[in-house]
Amino acid sequence: MKNMNSALLLLSFALLSLLMIACPKLENETDQRIVLEDNEAVLAQRLTQRNEIVALDSIPQMGRSVAAVPDTIILTLVAEVDPPIWNGDTLQANDVKIKGKRAYVAYNVAGETFLGGVDVFDIDDIYNPTLISQALFTDTDVNGLTFKNDYLYLASATNGGDYSSPAILERIAVNNGILTTNSTIVDIPSWAATDVDIAGNYIFVSSGADNGYVTTLDKSSLEKIDSLSVEDARGVDSDGNDIGVVAGTPAQLVIFDKYSGEVVDTYSLSGANIDFSKSTVKLRKRKAILGLGDGGTQIVCLDNGNIIDEIPQPELDDLPLSKTVTNSVSADKRLLFIANGEAGVYVAATNSNLNDNTCSLDSLHLVGKFRIGDGLSANHVEYNNDVLFVASGLGGLKIFTVDMNNNDEDDDDEDDN
Repeated sequence: MKNMNSALLLLSFALLSLLMIACPKLENETDQRIVLEDNEAVLAQRLTQRNEIVALDSIPQMGRSVAAVPDTIILTLVAEVDPPIWNGDTLQANDVKIKGKRAYVAYNVAGETFLGGVDVFDIDDIYNPTLISQALFTDTDVNGLTFKNDYLYLASATNGGDYSSPAILERIAVNNGILTTNSTIVDIPSWAATDVDIAGNYIFVSSGADNGYVTTLDKSSLEKIDSLSVEDARGVDSDGNDIGVVAGTPAQLVIFDKYSGEVVDTYSLSGANIDFSKSTVKLRKRKAILGLGDGGTQIVCLDNGNIIDEIPQPELDDLPLSKTVTNSVSADKRLLFIANGEAGVYVAATNSNLNDNTCSLDSLHLVGKFRIGDGLSANHVEYNNDVLFVASGLGGLKIFTVDMNNNDEDDDDEDDN
């Protein structure tokens, strides 16, 4: 009997070994390229609830007239979020997209290491935001992202896989806000994909450093349609029939048509002279709102490329100019939020609606500013429907609500899908 039991045991081990060889494993079990976390109790350790009013410091108007009726803006810091850490490396937040009741955050690391991540936040109750899903990419920087129809699209750079260059576009399936390992990767020319947006049937990917490009792909098949040479392409955004791409060294704005995917106009601008640094574009009907590094904030008419108005890079006594560049600008309704590095976040307002279909602004003026912490740099801002996310690199994220007197309550045209 003992010998028979031993034989049965050996047979069971053999069958188990065969099953283990035959059964496929999930991607994050085999090579750990994508490491998922959706346990809210674990993720909650990175988020701290605050509910604190943040006072705005006064700010010189830099030659501007003061608003006839002072704006009253109440910023409430509702939460702070620590950046993810992988094998001792702290990731840095660098891009945010708010889509409906969720916010998506991209992470990368500075230097030669390829390591990135994505967070998904539920902001249905903005006074109690919840981090519901996290993905870490152990061989890939995530530099920009957007969301559409149950897929997250990531503008990235990787040292994994057999690609012509590190730049890639990666599409990740999302199941009710939860990230998955269902991934498709498309090879993109240049060193790093810097940003991505979707308009109509097209995906537009900017890629930069030397030999930058704007690559157009079919949204359904992910097949490449065209790659246009745009040196140091840094950011992309769409609104209506237009897609705008901002590039640097020196600055230019390239406008594409939503339906044909073809270039409509190219406008040369000043600024964005710092090699391979961050610049952003937000399209609002006939206006492009640009963050141009040493060129500050510029608002450009899409009809002719003329500058409607601008706010220069801050010049402060306690910080060198290299630390006060305008990294990012976001606008909705009457307000603009400007990420000016270690100078902090500057707030500007107009007496008109930034989302209207004109090339004019009524009395653009500075309202105030706030710093996000000693030595911390405001790298990216995303403002939509009275919610503000501030990404501060290694400092992680700060989430605010925004209340303003006499705010225009017209709906924003931002796609919620």
